[in-house]
Amino acid sequence: MIGHRSRSSEEHAATVYLVAHLCGAMLGLQLARSLADSYGSWAEGRLDSLPSELEYEIGQLLQLIEDTHEISLPRYRQIDAGLNRLRRLVHIDVLWQRRLVRLAALEVMRTALCGKSAMWEVLRDIPAGETEEQYRELNALVSKQIETVTDLHHRAATDAFNPPE
Repeated sequence: MIGHRSRSSEEHAATVYLVAHLCGAMLGLQLARSLADSYGSWAEGRLDSLPSELEYEIGQLLQLIEDTHEISLPRYRQIDAGLNRLRRLVHIDVLWQRRLVRLAALEVMRTALCGKSAMWEVLRDIPAGETEEQYRELNALVSKQIETVTDLHHRAATDAFNPPE
């Protein structure tokens, strides 16, 4: 940690909260990359922008952590690259093509996005360095993502339980 002042237990708890969301966001990014790679054509390209949107939001969260909690997280890029290599290494195309796996993956992504939405709502309600305009932008982005993934989730459920004849 980088900082010149002692940290209160509240500041420490807030930092743990943000870093926990950062870890979740990093795993969510890997899931989004897998979804876009595996189901991009099935989803008619609607998942294509999700990884880059999540990368942008992770950047915003990193900046918030560094600005408000005086903590530098310089290894994020290396961790992300390592997770991405691992994801590609264990990627099993046959498994990802199963209809119930698609349904479950979209459910996990939807849950992750709802968690991220809750985090942005909490951060909007406390002074954390972001502007109201930034929160509106981030909330609009996550709302769009949730809507897209929810629509695809419903489509995946229909496909999973009503297979083509």
